[in-house]
Formats: sequence, structure tokens, C-alpha cells
Amino acid sequence: MAETTIISWNINSIGRRFDELKRLVETYNPDFVCLQKVRNKTSSLGQFMIPGYHVFFNAQDYGDMSGVMLYIRIQEGIGQVCQLTSMPERISTHELSANGHLQVYRCDQFFLVNAYVPFANSQIEGADDFRRKWDGQFRELMVELSAELPVIICGDLNIVHSDKDTCEDKYILNRPCFSAWERQNFDTLLAEADLVDAFRELHPEENKPSFYGNFRFLGIGNRIDYFLVSRSLLKDVKDSDILTAFGTGQSVPIILTFQKQLN
Repeated sequence: MAETTIISWNINSIGRRFDELKRLVETYNPDFVCLQKVRNKTSSLGQFMIPGYHVFFNAQDYGDMSGVMLYIRIQEGIGQVCQLTSMPERISTHELSANGHLQVYRCDQFFLVNAYVPFANSQIEGADDFRRKWDGQFRELMVELSAELPVIICGDLNIVHSDKDTCEDKYILNRPCFSAWERQNFDTLLAEADLVDAFRELHPEENKPSFYGNFRFLGIGNRIDYFLVSRSLLKDVKDSDILTAFGTGQSVPIILTFQKQLN
């Protein structure tokens, strides 16, 4: 059995936190690193190379509010589980694929999905409608993929799924990330694509934030970053955790370790 580690992080500017990213990689030696909100306005990656890793990022992978990037570790003998066999698949609607919201890579035994789900910002005209469209078409794509191979989705999914996912005293229902329709869409995604929340399955009562916003110094926040895995993979998941003390940003990395039989 081979052990595979994936880290996901809303880095919120790779330029500002590249030293922290290198420290994260040195500490955990992950097989994959999925980043969101890279905020890199150029497809030039020379200054962001990490020894021992390939980096995947192109003109479709960055945008005004997001930007997604994938690092994959180079290691002989680790097996094909960590070898990418295609360029990323995307939501077919160009409007929903723009601005660096999604990378979907077909690996040997699973699809790896690196996602930044659009924030339904009530202060931006059309953001709510955009998120609703995204939820529907993202779900359709995940259902299609999960019929072919197991799926691992990671990233900033901009949803506080339950009252256990917030450190706030009151579970507010009438604002972005908390609204009833967002939670219902999330539940429908889990059901139709047969996915489970890895962290919540392993830690059913634990309250750990992945996003602090401006309240990191108080240690309070919300969990809006997730690993969603196909139910068939759950038996192979060894651990899923939130690195609450890492770095200096508003968001912290999340980590998934699983074991999988190699071909």
C-alpha cells in the first residue's frame, strides 16, 4: 500500500507567501499541493518553482479574484497514482471556467479537483446568480467524473456546511457561505456524486476553522475549505486535518493522507 498526501491552501497571493509555501512543502513533503487565490497575473512560473516538483498553471488558471495552481512531487518508484495523464478538464461553459476557479486532473486511479468556488458576494451585482449557476454545472461535472473514477475535491468551497463548521456564537443563515440554498446545493453535490466530507467523517464533533478573516489573533473563524472524497475512497483515508497554526494569512492549509493499492 502506498501513502499519498495532498495539501490544499487558499494562499491568497503566492508572491506574498511563497516562502511559507516552501516551508509547508519541506515540512510535509506532500505528493500534491493545490493552491487557490494564487493572484499571479502572469503565466511565467520561474520565480515559483519548487525543487522536486512539477507545477501546473496556464492562462486559464488565473483571474481577478482567484487563480488555481497545482504542484506534483517528482519521485521515482512512487507508482502511477501520482502521475498526471491528462491536462485539466473544466466546466464546459466558458463564463464559469474563467477567472481561475477550477483544475480537474485525471490521475491513474482518481480525479483530482482543485477548486475555488465563487463567493456569492451580495455587494457585487450578479455574484449570487453566478454562484447558483456554478453550483449546478460543477455538480453535473462531478457526477459525470465520479461515474468513471473516484474523485477527490479540495479547495476553498466557500460554504459553512453546519453549525460545527463555525466558531461564531450564532449560526447565521442569511449571508454568503451560510445561506440555506448554498447548504442545500452542497448537500445535493454530496448525494448525487456520492461524496463525503473527509474531515467531518473522521472528526464528527471537532470545531476547527480554516478561514480566520481578520480574527486570526483571536483564533476564531469558519471552516470553508474541504476535502470531499468519493465514498469508495473513504476506507483508504488515513487522516484529514486543518493546519490551524500554519502561516500568516487569513486562511490555513488543509491536509489529506490516504492509502491506495498501486497497479
